[in-house]
Amino acid sequence: MSEDAWVSAQRLLNKWPEVKPDILAKGVLRRLGDALSGLQRGAAGCLDVVALTRQLILHHQALGRTGRLSVPLREGLPTVDQWRQGGCDVVVDGSRVLLRGLEWAPVEDEGPAREAGLAQVREAVLGKDAGLRRVLEAGPADPFWTDILGYDHYLSKGQRQAARSVVLMPPGETLLVCLPTGHGKTPVALAGAMLAGRSSGVSLMVVPTVVLAIDMERRVRDLLSRRDPDALHKRYAYFGELNQADKEQMRSDISAGRQALVIASPEAVVAGLSKALRDAAQSGNLNYVILDEAHLVEQWGNEFRSEFQSLAAPHRAWREIAPKRRSPRTVAMSATLTEQQIATLRDLFGSSESTSMVWASELRSEPAYFLDAFGSEEQRAEAVLQAVACLPKPMVLYTSQKKHANEWAETLRAAGMQRVAVVHGDVNDVGRRRALEGWSGRTSHGAVPTEYDVVVGTSAFGLGVDLDDVRSVVHACVPETVDRYYQEVGRGGRDGSPSLAYLAAAPGDQNIAQSLNEQKILMPDTAWGRWRAMFTKGQHLHGDRYLLDLTVRPPRMSVGYATHKDWNVRLLNLLDRLGLVRTFPPTPPVRESEENSSDWQQRMAAHYETARDRIEIELVEGQTNDPEYFRVAYDRIRSSIKDAQRKSLRRMLDVLGHERCIANTLAEYFSVAGAKGGRHYTMAACRGCPFCRRQGLPSEGAACYYRKPLSPDPDLIEWPSPKSPLAHLHPQTSHFSIYWQDLAERKEQLLPVLVKLARSGVSHFAGPGVREEIAQQIQQQAPGHPVIVDHDGSLVDSGTTATVAWVADDTASPLEGALRYRLEDGDPLYLLLPRQVEDPSRPGVPFVTTHPSLNIQQVRSEFR
Repeated sequence: MSEDAWVSAQRLLNKWPEVKPDILAKGVLRRLGDALSGLQRGAAGCLDVVALTRQLILHHQALGRTGRLSVPLREGLPTVDQWRQGGCDVVVDGSRVLLRGLEWAPVEDEGPAREAGLAQVREAVLGKDAGLRRVLEAGPADPFWTDILGYDHYLSKGQRQAARSVVLMPPGETLLVCLPTGHGKTPVALAGAMLAGRSSGVSLMVVPTVVLAIDMERRVRDLLSRRDPDALHKRYAYFGELNQADKEQMRSDISAGRQALVIASPEAVVAGLSKALRDAAQSGNLNYVILDEAHLVEQWGNEFRSEFQSLAAPHRAWREIAPKRRSPRTVAMSATLTEQQIATLRDLFGSSESTSMVWASELRSEPAYFLDAFGSEEQRAEAVLQAVACLPKPMVLYTSQKKHANEWAETLRAAGMQRVAVVHGDVNDVGRRRALEGWSGRTSHGAVPTEYDVVVGTSAFGLGVDLDDVRSVVHACVPETVDRYYQEVGRGGRDGSPSLAYLAAAPGDQNIAQSLNEQKILMPDTAWGRWRAMFTKGQHLHGDRYLLDLTVRPPRMSVGYATHKDWNVRLLNLLDRLGLVRTFPPTPPVRESEENSSDWQQRMAAHYETARDRIEIELVEGQTNDPEYFRVAYDRIRSSIKDAQRKSLRRMLDVLGHERCIANTLAEYFSVAGAKGGRHYTMAACRGCPFCRRQGLPSEGAACYYRKPLSPDPDLIEWPSPKSPLAHLHPQTSHFSIYWQDLAERKEQLLPVLVKLARSGVSHFAGPGVREEIAQQIQQQAPGHPVIVDHDGSLVDSGTTATVAWVADDTASPLEGALRYRLEDGDPLYLLLPRQVEDPSRPGVPFVTTHPSLNIQQVRSEFR
C-alpha cells in the first residue's frame, strides 16, 4: 500500500459518516470506503470495518513502514473492544485510538512452523506487492495473436502451444487443452474463434452457468475491444433473461453465420439455440465448439447436470450434417483433467484416433495451505470465525451443504460482519449475479460499489468466476473429492499474487463427504429395464436408427415425468460413452415440394417443441439388446465412475492427513497416462503446507517457496498437413528454393510471395528475414489465415511435418545448422534467400544451382 493509500484510509475514517463510495479507488481501500459508506444503513458492520482497516495496516507494516493509524472513537464506529477483538493492538489517545495490526496465522505450532505460517499470511496480505508473485516464462506473440487480441506476448509456453494448436486445427478434429489458471485459456479460445470468424461463421463457447456466461461476455468484450472498440457493445451471451428481440436477433445471426461468437450454458444449447446451431452447422458456418471448464462434463454430467453429456448428441449431428471439410472443430479446456475426465471427453466429443491434447499442467504456486481438525463443531466454529475475521479479503467460505451455508452467513452477521453474501443451489441466477457483482464491484456495464467481502457458498459458487484478487479461501467442511477442493482453492490468487487456503474439519465431515461422494447411478438391472422400455416403445427410422421417447416410464415405476426423463437421459449418456449407442437430436422434417410457408413454419415449430422429449439413437453394438452383454458392459462403466469418485475422496483424506507435501498428492492425482505411452505429468509447487512447515523454513528464507514449479513446454500438435502450395514445382523433393537476384528485387517481391504462401495454407515462418514488421504485414494481408513465427527456432528444430517458410535477411549468410538437418531429414521447407548463398555441402557453389529453385518474380505467378 502506498503512503497515499495510508493517508486516504486515515481521511475516510476521519470523514465518517460523510463517506461516499469511490469506484476509482483500488483494492482494500475501495472496500473500506464502501463499508464505511454502508455502516449507518446496516449494509456493513463494525467488524467489516475492523477487518478491512487491519488488512490495510498489516499491508503497511509488511512493507517495513512504522507508525500507528489514528482513528476517531465515535458512536457508530468500532469500539476499543471491537478493534481488539478484530486483531489490532490498541492505544487509547483521548477521543482517538492508535492502531497496529497483530499478525495471525492458523498455525498452532511454535518455532519455525509458526514463523513460516506468519510469513505466508504476510505475503497474501501484500498481494500485488508480494515478492512471490507468479512469474511466467512469457514469449513474443505470433502475428495472429497480436492481430486478434492486441497482445505482444504469450503468458507462457503452454499458452503459446495451445493457441497455435487451436488456430491450426483442421475441421472435424477434437483438441483437449489442459492449461493452468492464470495462463490465459480464454484468449486461446477466442483467438481461434475470432480468426475463423474473420470471413464468416460462428463459434460456440459452452460455459457451466448463466452467471458465468454473462461474466465471460464481459471478459470477451474487454479482450476484443483492444483491437475492436465496437466489441464493447456487441452481444455474445445467450441466456433466458435476454429480451425476446435480442434472442431472436442472435438466433437469426447464428443461423446465417453472422454471429462470430455465442456464449451459452449447456441447457441453452440443447434447447433455445438448437435450431440456429443446426442451421449454422448445415451450411458449414459452425467453426468451433469450445467447452470451457471441460472437467465438468464428467464431474457434473454424471448426475445433476446431465445436459453436459447430452451435448454429445447435437455435437455429433453438427459434424454429420456439415459440408465436407467444414465440420466444426472442438476444443475442450480445463485447468485440471483426470484420466476419467479425459476418457469421457474423448468418448463423447472425439475418438481415440481424432482426439489430441496439449498438456501444460502445473499446480498453482499462489496458495499456502493450512489444515486443522477439531474435536467438536463448537471448536471448529470458533476457529473459522477467527479465520474469517483475520485473514485477508476478498474471501470465499465454502461448506458442503446449503443449510450450513445459510447458518454460517447468519453466524458471521451476528458477529458483526454484514458484507456477506450466500450462494448455493437454491439461489437463482439473479441472486447469484447480484452476489458476484456485489463481491467483485463490477457489472457488465462497468464498476459499481462493492457490497460483499465474503461469499459463503457450496460448490455451486465460484466455478470460472474471474475475480482476480481473492486472497483467502476457507473450508468449513471436508470436500467429497480432491477435485472439488483444488478447484475451490483455485478461486484465490488468480492475479498471480499469494493466497491462503484454510480448511477446518470437524467430526461428521467425513460422513457428509462420503455421502456426497456416492453418485447416484442406476444399477445394471434397473438400467436394462429403462433401456428396454425406451427401445421397445421407440420408432424404427431406418437401418440401425431409432427415435426414442425420453419420458417413457418403465413398468411399476410411478415417479414423475421430469424424474423419469432425467434418469433416461443419464442412462443414454452412459450407453453413448460405452459405445453401445450413438445419440443424435431428432432429425427435423423435410419441407414438402408444395407445402406453403405458413404450414412449413408450423411443422418446424411443432418439431422443436417436442424435440426436447425425443432423441435419435443408432445401435453401434450388435449385442446392445442382449441382456447379459448389456449388464456386463454397463456395470463396467458404472464401476469405473464409482472407483474414480472413491479414489478422489481417498486423495482428499490424504491431504487432510498431511503426512507428505500436499504438492505430491495433488501432482500425482492430476497426472495422466499419455495417448502413446508414458505419462503427462503435472508439475508440483508448494508455497506452504503443514508437512513442509514441520520440516522447518524454506531453504531460501521464510517468505519463499518450498517448491517452485517447472514450466511445462508441451509439443505443438501435429495436425495433418495441407499439400505444399508449390508442390508442382518440386514433385521429387520436400524442399524448394525461391531466390532474389538483388536487394531491389527482394524489396519488391518478398512480401507479396509470403502473403501468397500464407493464403495458400503455409502458417510457419522462420528465419532472420521474418522481422516483426513484415510478419504483421503478412497477417494483415492474409486475414483468417494464422501466421506463426519461429522466434526461438523450436519450429525448425521440431521436425514438424508442416511446411516451414524460412526467409534469409538481405545478406548472403551461410545456412543455419538446423536448416541442414531439416533438409537431410526431408521435412517440408521453403527457402527464400539471395541467389549467392552457398550450398553448405559444396563450398563456393550457390545453393539454388544444386537444389530445386525458381526466381521469386516467377514464383508469384505459380500459385494455384
